[in-house]
Amino acid sequence: MKPLRFQTLLQVSLAIALGLGFAACSNEKEPESGAEQVPGGVNVPREKLDELAALSETKGAYAQVCAACHGPDGAGNEELKAPSIAGLPAWYIKEQFAKFREGKRGAHQDDAPGQQMRAIALSLTEAQIEEAAEAVSKLPIVLTELPPEEADLERGRYLFANECMECHRYNGKGEVVFHSAQLISLNRSYLRRQLKNFHAEKRGAAEDDIYGNKMVDVTSRLSDEDIEILVDYIGALAHGDDPRPAREL
Repeated sequence: MKPLRFQTLLQVSLAIALGLGFAACSNEKEPESGAEQVPGGVNVPREKLDELAALSETKGAYAQVCAACHGPDGAGNEELKAPSIAGLPAWYIKEQFAKFREGKRGAHQDDAPGQQMRAIALSLTEAQIEEAAEAVSKLPIVLTELPPEEADLERGRYLFANECMECHRYNGKGEVVFHSAQLISLNRSYLRRQLKNFHAEKRGAAEDDIYGNKMVDVTSRLSDEDIEILVDYIGALAHGDDPRPAREL
């Protein structure tokens, strides 16, 4: 698939920033008067596109496209289901872009945020992805929110130590050797959504997605309550908790 032109990149980012999303089907409608159509059949006023283009001409790939949803500081946007990505390693960002482009992520009909990211990934060139990944990795990390006071941290510590720590490491920073994500900079709602996506095989179920398959296997052993407890614990981990004493030998 050929990369989309710059104007189309602006259309895509603006469409998501306005919360319009992308249609899951391929049927397209005629653009409304005074509007242009972005991928997925969404119509956006031309004056908004012109305004965005004027503001973004001199900016890099992150500012042009990613910041519309993830924010200039990478802290994310709950309303748009855009996670905090600030400080994620560049290798991980590039790997996820590749999965979106290859249909290993964002292809499930019930994963609307994933579909949006897949559309973005398909619109970018490899050079733009490289630039955006480097920009994200240099943003100051935004730690996962603290857990609520009533959180069952003992159970969460045990679950993390025995189900997650081997790959995501004791500090939750992930490991390139295992292709495991940094967890302590992901916001609670995103962590919950992705754990449930793996559990429901909305993510990671492609036959050739080795590391995604592993996450599907791990989450298959978790109940909804376990997932919530793990989300709580990752918040504690981000703020200094040590899971190692709970590891079974």
